Amino acid sequence: MVRKTNPLISVALLSAAAGCFLLGAGVTVADVILRKLGGINVRGAIELTSYSIGFGALLSMPVCYALRSHVTAKLLSELMPTLFLRPLGRLGAVASLVFAGLMVWIVGANALSKLGSPETSADLGLPMPAMLSVAAVTLAAALFAACVGLWLEWRRGAAE
Repeated sequence: MVRKTNPLISVALLSAAAGCFLLGAGVTVADVILRKLGGINVRGAIELTSYSIGFGALLSMPVCYALRSHVTAKLLSELMPTLFLRPLGRLGAVASLVFAGLMVWIVGANALSKLGSPETSADLGLPMPAMLSVAAVTLAAALFAACVGLWLEWRRGAAE
């Protein structure tokens, strides 16, 4: 029997991601309404929307990798499941692991190079080292989840 991932962690991450998406959408709607009715902008609306939606995507990545619920093309595995399902599932899990590893390496190296830097974001003045560190930690969680996804995929194949 294949063990599922922790539902409490998944719900927490996906709830936080949904909150980020709602924040981004809310800022955009408020900015459009205020511009139309009052001729004023929400300060840093584009930056806030970009960061909140991007962070929402980062928060959902660990769940998607662990549960292998990201978008996949199942043309061959649907056509001949006995032949293609297991090898393509494993190939996809390995590709997810490689991609997650590359993302952690790139963003982590960038975050380390910015530590102690006074650099801030253009509109809101958010500290870039802190923002990059949060992104790197979230991507590290995605890398761990990709390992879990690979392990679950391998166990699924062994159980069949």
